[in-house]
Amino acid sequence: MSTPMHEVADGGVDTEHALDTAQEQVRRLITDHPGKIPVYTENGKWHFDDDAWAPGWTGGFLAGLVWIFAERTGEPWWREQAEKYSLLIESRKHDDGTHDLGFLFTPSWGRWHEIAPSARTANVLIEAGRTLAKSYNPAGRYLKTWVDDGSSFIDIMMNVGIIFQAGALSGDKRLTTIATQHSLTSRRFLVRGDASTIHEGWFDPKTGEFLRAATHQGYRSDSCWVRGLTWAIYGFGTAYQWSGDDRFLATAQACADLYIARTGERLIPPNDFDDPHPRLTTEASAASIAAAGLLQLAGQLGPAGNDYQDYARRTLARLSTPEFLGRAAEGWEGIIKKATYHWGNGLGVNESVMWGDYYYVEALHKLSALDDARGHSS
Repeated sequence: MSTPMHEVADGGVDTEHALDTAQEQVRRLITDHPGKIPVYTENGKWHFDDDAWAPGWTGGFLAGLVWIFAERTGEPWWREQAEKYSLLIESRKHDDGTHDLGFLFTPSWGRWHEIAPSARTANVLIEAGRTLAKSYNPAGRYLKTWVDDGSSFIDIMMNVGIIFQAGALSGDKRLTTIATQHSLTSRRFLVRGDASTIHEGWFDPKTGEFLRAATHQGYRSDSCWVRGLTWAIYGFGTAYQWSGDDRFLATAQACADLYIARTGERLIPPNDFDDPHPRLTTEASAASIAAAGLLQLAGQLGPAGNDYQDYARRTLARLSTPEFLGRAAEGWEGIIKKATYHWGNGLGVNESVMWGDYYYVEALHKLSALDDARGHSS
């Protein structure tokens, strides 16, 4: 029995074949729809209308995908496109109407700064971080969402890194303090004792008192919306990366352990772990985020993180099968199928979503680098 091209005989993943497939999907997106930034697909075709749920927040993922391919191939065309798509969102560095500036600027200008640091790239990242820091509530020590002054999401743990980076680049310790305090508040109020996560926490904006838990995209307020849990794995790992605070590493690890325990051998989780009758059993964007976050955690833990790396590798192998990996030959424009944006609002359900595609490719890129390093050292 022959082994499919996208899989290797030991049950792992052929990262180069998977990255080639993803690269061709993105090439088609940016050549067929130049300058347009989608959020999710409809019947496999990219949807370009304004986001009906949240202020536009996905431009950084498309730019980030293009930066990864520019780095991977060294081709001038990809580099030109990467700069173009980053420039398209540059003005958002002053957008104080969203809590998603990290999503916008870390994959895009953050990668640009990592590859070719300059005063300009540093300034963009600093300005974006300072803008997000304006949403800080000192009474409750949290960053508010666009929903309300009293609202904070677990998602913001994926955005707080831009404030840490702005603090490091500018030397502004106030920014570092804000990022640290928000992370501690999220750790206390949005991560439960069993390491499951609350989607939204409501605070009294005047006193800072925590009032209640809520959800927009999960089963109910006391359940565990899985994408939120994966935001926590990756986000607390990032907070540890910038701060060196072991409390954040411990939280990332606890969330990762719960995710692996509850997802198990199926490798791809549902939208919410506590929904007793899920209409869809897979939320592939959460699996993509988890794979990237677990690889980050594995790198931070060294040999003690080998189990996380193994689980990420097996997750990517599953995502790289025909069940989940989109192909143009099948009329599918996204990369990862069977993802969900907003179940309750019926947006991008059982489709591709930009962040699912981005974190899948980011995880493959990380894994490819690990495998290259292992090959060179053997």
